[in-house]
Amino acid sequence: MQKKALVVDNDYFFVEFLSELLAKRGYQVIKAYNGKQGIAKLEDDSVDILFADLILPKVDGRQFFRFIRKKYNGHHFPMVALSGSMIEQLESLHEIGADYFIAKGPIDQLTIKLNEFLTQVENQSSLPPSDKKVLAAGNVYPRRDAMELMNSLLFHQAVIDSAAVGIIIVDDDTRILNANRAALEIIGTSSVDVLNRPIADLVSTGERAELVNGLKLVKRQPDLKKFSFFATHRSQVVGTSISTINLNDDFVGWVVVLEPAWQGDPKAPLN
Repeated sequence: MQKKALVVDNDYFFVEFLSELLAKRGYQVIKAYNGKQGIAKLEDDSVDILFADLILPKVDGRQFFRFIRKKYNGHHFPMVALSGSMIEQLESLHEIGADYFIAKGPIDQLTIKLNEFLTQVENQSSLPPSDKKVLAAGNVYPRRDAMELMNSLLFHQAVIDSAAVGIIIVDDDTRILNANRAALEIIGTSSVDVLNRPIADLVSTGERAELVNGLKLVKRQPDLKKFSFFATHRSQVVGTSISTINLNDDFVGWVVVLEPAWQGDPKAPLN
């Protein structure tokens, strides 16, 4: 049976480069261009190896690898992180969840390194090494701008995770991109069960129409800053507020905020 590989990267040309390299080695290649697409591809198909960048749109690379490891329980297939900012993340590789780490570099050198790496992986029968090392194509050094970008991304994710209220980020197709710890506690589920799931699945059938109506209203009426209603999660009344996410004046999704009613007056209007 032909081996399958999933390649996830928002750089179209890099996806084509890696796909061609894998195809020459006999792989059928599945392509995705953001973390959310990568999750969907794995739901539809099984693979023998996975490659993904660490900086991805929608669902970022760190979140993507953690999700895949939890959902597929570890070592069903090798998970390889490739990134142009790999060296800047040496101190936190253990937090990412990938099995192997390869720093992007000049294509000619990277081609040699990837072919050597694939030969090693295909011929080994043991589990991936426990020590996290970065394979590099040539000499690479930390870059100040890349380190600042990574620190900024990690800081903003830490802010979301530290919020006392539940925060759910929803894509423009109404599927969930991110949910902070407070939201997962309120809903009573894990990130594995939430990512790429329709937001309407999180409320009861009786409350679904109001949620969908709120999503539509704030999108259609830019002057409406938010739409709020009460929902019930695990027998707890939860204030639910919906607002839009706009990037460069273009609608790109929604933010849904969950706040248990005990933190405020459950009889007070939310709007």
